[in-house]
Amino acid sequence: MIIVIYVLIFFILIFVAIIGFKAAGAGIEAKKRNKSDVQIRKKNISKDLSRLSKLYTSGAITKKEFQKAKNKVLKN
Repeated sequence: MIIVIYVLIFFILIFVAIIGFKAAGAGIEAKKRNKSDVQIRKKNISKDLSRLSKLYTSGAITKKEFQKAKNKVLKN
């Protein structure tokens, strides 16, 4: 009878370990995705600021419009 209990405990332990490894893998993947998303957002911010700077230096937008657009880009 005690052997049956040990076998059940062993299977439960294996089951819990498998669930733990799956959760850890999902967490690692989420961290990688989040890191790449942050890098993409940084690239977009620099592109947007560069575009705004060109518009401002060419005289297409006023200083007030430039500041407003810059603040909007930096908040996103």
